[in-house]
Amino acid sequence: MSLPRRRGLALTIVGAVLMLILAPAAAGIGIWQGVSHGMSAVNDQPWHAASSSVHVDTTDSQTILVDGTYDDSQALPACRITGPDGQQVAVSQGDGRLTIDWGSTALTRVGTFQPTTAGDYTIDCSGLRTKVLDSDIAGDIAHRVLVPIGIGVGGGALVFLVGVVLLIIGIVKLVNSGKERNRARLAAAGYPGAPGTYPGPYGAGPPPHSGPAPGGQPPYGPTPGDPKDPYGR
Repeated sequence: MSLPRRRGLALTIVGAVLMLILAPAAAGIGIWQGVSHGMSAVNDQPWHAASSSVHVDTTDSQTILVDGTYDDSQALPACRITGPDGQQVAVSQGDGRLTIDWGSTALTRVGTFQPTTAGDYTIDCSGLRTKVLDSDIAGDIAHRVLVPIGIGVGGGALVFLVGVVLLIIGIVKLVNSGKERNRARLAAAGYPGAPGTYPGPYGAGPPPHSGPAPGGQPPYGPTPGDPKDPYGR
């Protein structure tokens, strides 16, 4: 007797692979690509030597980055900015520190300033070289970072959900096919209680016939028409 085919194993394996391997991989690749593209945009900006002039085209807020990293116990370099009119421009360090450390690039934000007019600004941050990012560049960096991360994390979440569905369906099919195979084994062995068998002391066959044999007499009581039968008179 051939047993029913086992079902659901392939779906279970595919679902587990999607959940445990492909979904985390998609999210990880998206995050890596986003950070890598963002750092590439930062690295594309030119370095400015200490006390050199930086041309600013707009009056949007400008972010100043210096080379190197600084932990909380270290004071940030102080920056001195002179505008096109020779006046000092205020520099705000903000509430929190921002450090970028990726591969061979290590940068720290030391402050921002608001240009009063377009022109050349002289920037000196304790003799360190600097990068200056305006709002357009910052927006481009954010776009390069967030788009790949969003695609990777969103795709990973979708793959994870598909894996969960396939895993559940596969487990249900495995359980049901396992029950069918067990019932088939019991039926083939004639086990009492299995489908197609009869429970009780008679084993796998039906109970013996308890009525009169064809053409014979019932095993108990008087035969019909017996004069000794008080109810048959």
